Amino acid sequence: MELDSLYISIRIEKARLNEFFAAQPISPNNAADWSQWWASRQMYSKTALEIIPSYSKVRIREVFDNLLKDRFYGAKEHYDEEKQRWTFAALNFSENYHEILPMLALLKQLEGYALDGFVLIFDWMWGGDTVMVYVDFKEDRALFETVTESSEIELKRFEEADQYLQALAEDLGAG
Repeated sequence: MELDSLYISIRIEKARLNEFFAAQPISPNNAADWSQWWASRQMYSKTALEIIPSYSKVRIREVFDNLLKDRFYGAKEHYDEEKQRWTFAALNFSENYHEILPMLALLKQLEGYALDGFVLIFDWMWGGDTVMVYVDFKEDRALFETVTESSEIELKRFEEADQYLQALAEDLGAG
């Protein structure tokens, strides 16, 4: 089982982050960037992306709390008050595209909350070359990019994710 790692780094005001956490997870509309992203993914037995599932929790905060509580995920979060930056990471997040769809639905809900930032789901533990998901937050939008390799991502962002995940792995005694 080769699980990909999740890395979220967004600039967001603390009050807006708390509003996001208090919201209920919803299933988003299948927007054009979802379709383009899904079409760009290579997978076995690929099906059409007709329904995007959501988590069955009352609040978004519960989703992240569950990831943080379960040691299997190796998750950590941090909010930097000065930089207004929320960072969340999970070393062992997912091994397939269908598993990550509820998280992507949550990330889409960040539209209008996040000022800027990015999300990566990639094979960090296995060398970091293959990207499952790259979401770019800009201009009040969460844009799903069609990148499939780490070399297609701005080097500064990729290095930020790599360094954070490396520190997390060392803290957990996994690296």
